[in-house]
Amino acid sequence: MTDKITYKKPLDVRAWLKTALRMEWQKYSATPVTPDWIPGNELAQAWGYVLAGYFLIEQGLKAILHVCDVEPPKIHALSVLFKDLPAEHQDVLRTYYDDFRHTFPGMTSFPLATLDEFLVNLDGARDSRGAYIGSFDWRYFLTEERSSTSMPHVSVNIMHEIVYGCVQLLRSIDKEDDEADFNTYSWRLRWGREERYEDWLTVQRNSPRSGQEGDRLEILWGPDYRDRYDYLEFKGGQMKPFFERLPNQEETELLVVDKRSELESFDPEEGFRSIGITVRQPARPQDTESRHVMF
Repeated sequence: MTDKITYKKPLDVRAWLKTALRMEWQKYSATPVTPDWIPGNELAQAWGYVLAGYFLIEQGLKAILHVCDVEPPKIHALSVLFKDLPAEHQDVLRTYYDDFRHTFPGMTSFPLATLDEFLVNLDGARDSRGAYIGSFDWRYFLTEERSSTSMPHVSVNIMHEIVYGCVQLLRSIDKEDDEADFNTYSWRLRWGREERYEDWLTVQRNSPRSGQEGDRLEILWGPDYRDRYDYLEFKGGQMKPFFERLPNQEETELLVVDKRSELESFDPEEGFRSIGITVRQPARPQDTESRHVMF
């Protein structure tokens, strides 16, 4: 027997983390925790999800350390593991946390403002030997009195999002790109809006007025909590999509046209009928693939 831990290949690590996280998402979506007059009953409902969340975050952080050629310490303290990550990878995971907290419905009131605070909170207090006991308070909650003055405050959704960020970061490290930042919850919502934009643009391009509008900037959606908008830039016969802050007057001379209300009232079926199409054409198999996917 050896004390040295042998890790799976990075591709396998990412695959198994993705699979486990997907199952946790599906279970929690099908059977969420419901409010109860007895707080302990809510904690008991969340128990299995929280324990899985602890282990998934721990393994996600250790996997990142491993692929960065840093020997993961044999500890369970999430805040310590997080601080061992390279600074740029810490920042990526902070972005996932901050974005999710500001974007996911009902999360703006979550009391822990940063990922650093959340992980310290999950670790909880220390016992007489100096070991963090937050995960143990949750692990044995069903039968034992807690050792800390209070239970670590959790959000199952946020725990899942941290793991999702770890998975995307592992993929980005393996591919040697900077794509991890483009799969935060805000960006995933952005990709979800694209099909509606594509339908709307198809109708616009096939309408009698197409090609008569000239160079312009069309606002489609926004703003979000970072003052970002979905907008299209039409210039010199080319179109470019953006999800970012609008340029100010010094940065562009384009006419700004607000299309948000038009898009909100857009009916794809009616729009396609207006250009002589009664059924929206099914996408070709290759069109349904995207590098920006949930996994």
